[in-house]
Order: sequence, then structure tokens, then C-alpha cells
Amino acid sequence: MSAPPYSARSGEFFAPLPLSALALTVVNDRWLKPAFHDAVTGKLSDIGVCLFMPLLVSELLGLFFGVRPRRRLWAGALVTGILFTLQEMVPSFIRFAVATLRTIGPWLGIHRRFQLTSDWTDLFCLFLIPAAVAYGTRRLREDNPRLATE
Repeated sequence: MSAPPYSARSGEFFAPLPLSALALTVVNDRWLKPAFHDAVTGKLSDIGVCLFMPLLVSELLGLFFGVRPRRRLWAGALVTGILFTLQEMVPSFIRFAVATLRTIGPWLGIHRRFQLTSDWTDLFCLFLIPAAVAYGTRRLREDNPRLATE
């Protein structure tokens, strides 16, 4: 059996846009929200998550499961859209997510109170998910033009 015609790791996550979005999310959650706690800081992390998470999920699907690039980009978008919407709209999911973060947070060296606020206007950030997919597709096309169509 020959190797797949694509790379399991195509660099859609380890690239300027998603890493900047991740940095924005971390800086916002760690320093800006505690200092300002206003409408702007409330949206910055949502913007960051909707930009980096589809690409992170895509990269992980390629690395661990060998999913083809185009499929994994759209799977990352779908997973992000579902989780983000659940986190904004479903109280039982919000409680589950906070409980999960409280459990794994200390293992990751995070010793602070976790909180998720539900705000339907955050759902406008879902429009950034297709932008993340377009960015990932462009990154794939730069490395190998055939990848973006597989």
C-alpha cells in the first residue's frame, strides 16, 4: 500500500492567522478580561476561537487519523460550529464544559475560576468559521495545489 498523496500535517494550524487568533484568545482571557471586563473583551475570545479552532481540529484530524485535507477542514468547521453554538445556547452543555475545564485546568497549570457566559450575539462570530476554512484551503493550495480539491 502506498503512502497517501497528501501530508498528514499540512500546516493549516501552525500558520500566522490561527496562531495569532490563539494568542489573542489567551491574552484576552488571561489579562484583558480581568482588567476591563467589557463588551469588547467579551467578543475577542469568541473571534479567536472561531478562527483557530477549525484549523486546530483539522490539523489534529490529519495527524491522528489521516483524514484528507478538504474533508478535515470542513469537519473542523462543523465541530467548531456545533461546540460553539452549544456553548452559547445550551445551559446543560455550559455546565458540562465548565465542569470539564475545572477538572482538567489544574492538570494544565490553570488555577483560576472558569466561567462561560451565554450571549446569543456571540453567534455572529460563527461567520468567521468559513473564513478559517478558506484560509486553511489557501494554505493547503500553497503547499500542493491538488490537496485543496481532495
